[in-house]
Amino acid sequence: MKVSALLIMLFFVAPAASGQSQQTMTIKLFYPNTRLDKRDCVVKVFPVTRKIPKTAAVAKAALEQLFAGPTRQEKTRGYYSDFSEETKSLLVSVNVINKVAYVNLRNLMSAPTGIGNFTASCGGSNFFGQVENTLKQFASIKKVFFAIEGDPASFYDWMQIGECPEELKNCDASNFLK
Repeated sequence: MKVSALLIMLFFVAPAASGQSQQTMTIKLFYPNTRLDKRDCVVKVFPVTRKIPKTAAVAKAALEQLFAGPTRQEKTRGYYSDFSEETKSLLVSVNVINKVAYVNLRNLMSAPTGIGNFTASCGGSNFFGQVENTLKQFASIKKVFFAIEGDPASFYDWMQIGECPEELKNCDASNFLK
């Protein structure tokens, strides 16, 4: 009798358990906002929160969300970005090693026109502000370096910075390709 009662209980409870929704987590994405910052050029970024499926690859998931741009609802609240549906596949990889995120991007030169705005003086601070603040919300990330298709020199040339940061030791690409 106990066995049949247990089987009946499992029969009715199991379908409910399998229909449970996937676990989620909340992350922050950082975008400029025309209502919160009205200054020209010096771009400040502000957090928006998003619920995403729970993942161990949180830096990757956050960048994929960021690169897809603000949602329609976020735009109505004043958030904007050159990141959009057209740039959502910009990320090749992100590797976090010793509290440093190595962000490897697709070739930005062939990206949609709006992404070129990031290379202007105001646009550069906009790009770095969005990406770095989004990544540095995680305790595992304190510094961020960038590459295009595994080549950090290409990224820093594209951003018109000229040279790789000293900490990248001669534009070492090894951490972008792991």
